[in-house]
Amino acid sequence: MVATASDGEKRQRPPTQHEQNVYKACSLIPEGKVSTYGALATILKSAPRAIGQALKRNPFAPEVPCHRVVSSSLQIGGFNGTWGKTSQVACKKEMLLMEDVAFETEDTVSATSVIPCADLAKLYNLHALSCKQREDC
Repeated sequence: MVATASDGEKRQRPPTQHEQNVYKACSLIPEGKVSTYGALATILKSAPRAIGQALKRNPFAPEVPCHRVVSSSLQIGGFNGTWGKTSQVACKKEMLLMEDVAFETEDTVSATSVIPCADLAKLYNLHALSCKQREDC
């Protein structure tokens, strides 16, 4: 994919509230685990593609570990705005392997590496509650 002026502008603008929520939820996925675009969409009352678009614009990587989000089929999915057998997706797989995420096949994550949606939702809700009680969030 060739970056266009509009891509650069999107990456340089401040994150929207939706994107900030996506980044907060994504930050809660522990190392060695993954979640799916669909699970994040469920937690945030959004759509999987909207989650993907927010992660595509992630200006905080790797602190916000967008590489830990995979497709609902548990295939690696896209990375950095690309999909399929690209160097960016290969990089995503390497990052997951370095974090000890298990794989069933070359491009499919093992179900044992998926944090259940309910567990991630609890973490997100606890984080949100904690932020309401503090001023530093």
